[in-house]
Amino acid sequence: MVTTLDSFMPSLLGKVAIVTGGHTGLGFGTSIELAKHGARVYIASRSASKVEDARQAIVAECPDADVRFLPLDLADLASVVEAARTFKEYGLLPIKLPPIEVMCVPYKETKDGFEMQLAVNYIGHFLLTGLLLPILVNTSKSAHRGEVRIVNVSSDGHAKLAPKQGIIFSDMNLKEYSVWARYGHSKLANVLHAKELAKRYEDIMSISLHPGTVKTNLSQGPLLSTPLYRFIKPIVELGAPGPRKGALNILYAAVSPSFDIKSNNGAYLLPMGKVSEPSRAAKDAKMAFGLWEWTEKELEGRGIFLNE
Repeated sequence: MVTTLDSFMPSLLGKVAIVTGGHTGLGFGTSIELAKHGARVYIASRSASKVEDARQAIVAECPDADVRFLPLDLADLASVVEAARTFKEYGLLPIKLPPIEVMCVPYKETKDGFEMQLAVNYIGHFLLTGLLLPILVNTSKSAHRGEVRIVNVSSDGHAKLAPKQGIIFSDMNLKEYSVWARYGHSKLANVLHAKELAKRYEDIMSISLHPGTVKTNLSQGPLLSTPLYRFIKPIVELGAPGPRKGALNILYAAVSPSFDIKSNNGAYLLPMGKVSEPSRAAKDAKMAFGLWEWTEKELEGRGIFLNE
């Protein structure tokens, strides 16, 4: 099984990628390797200053790196629409990667009425992907089949933490559930989204994955959720890599030429590059279809139409 970056990372000259939250954590680990291998990388973030800091760090390692800022707040639907509009002015898009997420934050609703974890981890990405699909489809026509990719960074929490019945359409915000259940719910949505994308867009490689246990600032959410986590954290993260090494499974999904669209489109990956079975709910085709339809309806109810 693949264990090193050099064993699968091709030249990415001429490729373009969007990495949401690419200035920190797994996002940064993803951005720097894509840029070092020749891709033009758009780091989508709320913070221009943090993106500039990340760009400077990347350029320090690779002076020729092409790293650019794309303003985006995934918790704000209007911001997502504007980010897609801005990007459409830039041209073709062979890779879209969304490592950014929030984990186990206290219950809060966005101004659009969605629970924060569901909004940032799933709905914002669904909308951004949907708005960019015309570019992705157009690019796929002139690219090798499977070269255009959408990678959803999920978690094994989709199986361990989400409600056992899967997506709860009657109560999507899960206000009365734990922060952990809401996190798992949003990560389950990521897997189902990739499954449905693969079914609807057969020439685009859509993948979801668990990156593995990685030492990142995501642990701040669990630390705040329960005092006990401060005692569990050292055990959970024992031997875990940092974001640079921890991004390997994401990078493999995004660029490995050995990943076959004919048999692997819609796949769920465990480290490293291992096609694996997700939870029962994550394999439910009816649930995947229903989630897509629910999300489109919710967006349309807020004046956002993806097929226009």
